[in-house]
Amino acid sequence: MWKKMRILSIIIFILISTFCHAQTKKLESFSVSYYGEMITHPGLKINVDYSLKEWGKTKVTNKGASFHVTKGFFISPSIGLFYHRRYQTGLFFLPEIKYKRQNPKGRFFELGIGAGYLRRFIPNTFEVNGNSEVNSTHAGSNYFATNYFFAFGRDLRIKENLPIGYFIKPQLVYAIPNFPKGTAYFILEVGIKYYLKK
Repeated sequence: MWKKMRILSIIIFILISTFCHAQTKKLESFSVSYYGEMITHPGLKINVDYSLKEWGKTKVTNKGASFHVTKGFFISPSIGLFYHRRYQTGLFFLPEIKYKRQNPKGRFFELGIGAGYLRRFIPNTFEVNGNSEVNSTHAGSNYFATNYFFAFGRDLRIKENLPIGYFIKPQLVYAIPNFPKGTAYFILEVGIKYYLKK
């Protein structure tokens, strides 16, 4: 009981902190993506990016040419779901914090972590009542989830003058508590990003 209360307290703290902090920052973009649990089990994720800090740096090559690289830290609340037929359906709220580096051609790389809440729904679950009758029942469980990821993609504002971009984001999601200590999921996320900032 104490462990469940501690996990719930952590989740509530994350949710409150994320929303309070995000309200003071500028909304940079939002994205919609395919969220594939173990790649092939389909899902959907909606995400927004708030800029925490951004800066630029000019570099000079050995041949004397210069180019400008932009970097920054972002906080990214997200919600989504995934469906694994005959096994589970997952709903999640997962705030992320990430570092981003983008070159002059609009190609970018991101590295980050997240922590939030995962709810699993288990299908085809049955229970035996006091009369030894077998009845269908609803089953599920709550988890504290973390994710660890990198992403790469392209910002099409740079060359094509379009307010969109695309990205590929492999990640590992680790959910606790579960047998024996936790459960890991490999996720492949592929999405489209819409930029609000020109």
